[in-house]
Amino acid sequence: MVTIKKIAQMSKVSIATVSNVLNGIPGTASEAKTREILDLARELNYTPNMIAKSLKQRKTNTIGIITEDLTVFNTPEIVDGIDSCCKANGYDTILANMRLFKLYRNDFTDTPGHHELLDDTLRNMSAKQVEGIVYVGYHCREMVYFPSQIQVPFVYAYCYSSNEVLPSVIYDDQKAAFDVTELLIHKGHRKIGVICGPADSYHTQERLRGFNRALTVHNIKPKPELLVYGDWERQSGYNLAGILINSGVSAIFSFNDLMASGVYERAAEMGLQIGKDLALFGFDNRDISQGYIPALSTVAPPLHEIGSKCAEIIFAQMKQQWKKKKRVCLPCIIHERNSLAAKC
Repeated sequence: MVTIKKIAQMSKVSIATVSNVLNGIPGTASEAKTREILDLARELNYTPNMIAKSLKQRKTNTIGIITEDLTVFNTPEIVDGIDSCCKANGYDTILANMRLFKLYRNDFTDTPGHHELLDDTLRNMSAKQVEGIVYVGYHCREMVYFPSQIQVPFVYAYCYSSNEVLPSVIYDDQKAAFDVTELLIHKGHRKIGVICGPADSYHTQERLRGFNRALTVHNIKPKPELLVYGDWERQSGYNLAGILINSGVSAIFSFNDLMASGVYERAAEMGLQIGKDLALFGFDNRDISQGYIPALSTVAPPLHEIGSKCAEIIFAQMKQQWKKKKRVCLPCIIHERNSLAAKC
């Protein structure tokens, strides 16, 4: 490995001179000597020791990303948003994956085991001297455990903290559900069935608020019997679709695309065509949503934007310029596709 010392010996100058030239400090050497040093570094494929440099400067230009589970659909795009913003600001990222979904599936119970795992992950991040940390949840919920050892700027993505000091970035479930419901109503639907997620889910509760608010605005009386609760999985969508179809609904709003996939199959078995006999709307804009026949109308959460905004908040905290509200709520995008039938 080529070192600054080797380049100094070959160019017959001091180590300090080589270091200053390579760091772009003007007036360090003559123009000819500067060009000689830079040419030598290029010819020898010199690579700076970033660890040594960061220790000397007490600055790593690195942001840590802690993901609850990297395999969950929302996480990679959020991480990409964080990383792209960091790169644009001259920062690198370090990733730690806690694998909570693999370990616990949809059990969000806050246990001592979760706390210990998070504490260990944070200690490892601190050892790498990251200058800020973004924590990416795999299901939006209130985070009640706050590790005391956080000494750098910190922000939650796709979840939020009960500690009002910590900022978070999520998306507006309620407004998205309101917009979807209003769109269905404008298409002539009055008897709309809803396949919710689990009743205790933040997403379920916020989307139901938006759904009911749209009904109220349009003077439509809510019908509790048209609300059924699934578990976010395809099979529950299949099982519950039959109940809603037999209730005479003309449209179904599924609170995620996976459950909506079960509606396609159940409707076909009952002799109904999605987009003609039954309107269907999903949520999440999963890749498969455009592979259904007809393509599924759905809601796209602003995942990349969540990541980018979190990184922006970290940089603002570094400069002590973050004075905005602690919870940032970004808008979703509605995709109207061929599954959205008008009521005859």
